[in-house]
Amino acid sequence: MDSKTHGPGPAGSPADSTGSSFRYPRVPFEAEDVDVLAYEALRPACLRYGFLPSLSHGILLDAAMIAPWDEAAVSAIRHSTHQEVRRFAISEADFDRALSRLEAEVRNVPATNSSAGNQDIIRRPETWDFFGKSAREIAAEMVRFAFEVGASDILLDEQEGWMDVAVKLGGQKEILPPVEKDRAATLLRVFKEIAGLSTNTINTWQSGAASFPVGGGRRADLRIEITPSLHGESLVARVQDRELQLSRMRALPFTDPAQLRIAQACLKQAQGLIIATGPTGHGKTTTLYSCLGQLDRSALNIRTLEDPVEFAVPWITQIPVGAGTGRSFGEGLKSLLRQAPHVILMGEIRDHAVAQTCVEAVDTGHLIFATLHTRDAIGVVARLLDLGLTGRQIATSLLLVISQRLVRRLCPHCLRPVAPTPIEARHFAQYDLPVPETLHQPGGCPRCGQQGELGVAPVFEFLYPPADDDLADVIGRASRETFNEQEFRSQWSRAGGSSLVREGLLLAARGTIAHREVLRFERNPPIA
Repeated sequence: MDSKTHGPGPAGSPADSTGSSFRYPRVPFEAEDVDVLAYEALRPACLRYGFLPSLSHGILLDAAMIAPWDEAAVSAIRHSTHQEVRRFAISEADFDRALSRLEAEVRNVPATNSSAGNQDIIRRPETWDFFGKSAREIAAEMVRFAFEVGASDILLDEQEGWMDVAVKLGGQKEILPPVEKDRAATLLRVFKEIAGLSTNTINTWQSGAASFPVGGGRRADLRIEITPSLHGESLVARVQDRELQLSRMRALPFTDPAQLRIAQACLKQAQGLIIATGPTGHGKTTTLYSCLGQLDRSALNIRTLEDPVEFAVPWITQIPVGAGTGRSFGEGLKSLLRQAPHVILMGEIRDHAVAQTCVEAVDTGHLIFATLHTRDAIGVVARLLDLGLTGRQIATSLLLVISQRLVRRLCPHCLRPVAPTPIEARHFAQYDLPVPETLHQPGGCPRCGQQGELGVAPVFEFLYPPADDDLADVIGRASRETFNEQEFRSQWSRAGGSSLVREGLLLAARGTIAHREVLRFERNPPIA
């Protein structure tokens, strides 16, 4: 079961808005109120479904829950315990305090009192204190840090004598303190338990999901993949903030006025293919969901096919496909087209069959959103040709391509002004941009954990063929054998196209990012 669908939410969540908080008023709750023997017996279920047993007797279980209105979670608890569940609501803070105390008592480790601290200050972990904290508290500390800095993934990799710990931020791996080898299995076990995975094997691939409290009424949604490795296991946990994702759907992420106008014009079309492209973990799905958020859901039938579903949206019909579902993208898309949708979001165009079905869906009056993995927007045309589409099919169906990268944003509290170096000046001139008098470099302060960078910023590149008849004509006449990507890129630039690198340089000139971030996706960097 996907715990994202039943994880508790903060005040103001859909559960609250339906009056559930009135049906289940929160009551004070402490560790002393827990039936300890029942907790020890039901610990994996407690951690996964967010409840604590206050009484377990025969067929009756009294469950203190953060979200007692979540019928899916209650049903799972009944199935797990074979008991009838009487539920009542407790606060997330009381749940976390009681759970921390219980975990400490189970391991005979003194409990520590934690404070919320200053939310404006990011404290980079210097070590993992397994003597003063339980393994679950260490896991929570890792998730909380990744959540606060905006990391896309947590990476745990067992080595011969230790476990590597890292996060992925802005597409880059950032090393954190390692974990001692004798603690690695316990830490991995915690992540398995909260994701509902088997804790009895280390020789199989496993996938799961969980919702994890990070304080302040917020929760991190985790998508966890565990892989056997040479020295044990490797874990990758995709970290998402569902509330933030939903809030991002209220507005488009494009700050450039020209890009914003193009996107708004495309979203008014009844049919066409809109593709987001870029590396894994750089926000393609988030951008497409922000586009869906601008559509009139009261008038349009909107459906998605995803592998897996990234985060649940209450007013969109989301359909998981891929491993474990028995459905492929191609089969799912053909089925959806028989359900009279107006708008379909595809997870990824992976083969000729899916690409062909997408253009046929456009021809029959559908607006299709999809993702591809290419280096930039121009590469989408070449990729679709490689997948077996004709130039004419691409030209008549392709409405907009959005290529994007996430780059590290400079901390506004400690950035340092510097004069451009000769190489940096040459880089701006290479793209016909004025050389700024000042660029900025990372500094370091408590608010950014002494890193000099805080969060990420998106960089976008648009390919909008309908805006230029010559571009559309070149695409229409293209074939896999004749398409010259470099010539098309030059023609697109003359027609007003602005590349990812050029857009990144503009961000650097404004002091949003350091110039070095642009070099991470520049394939022709200036040299001394």
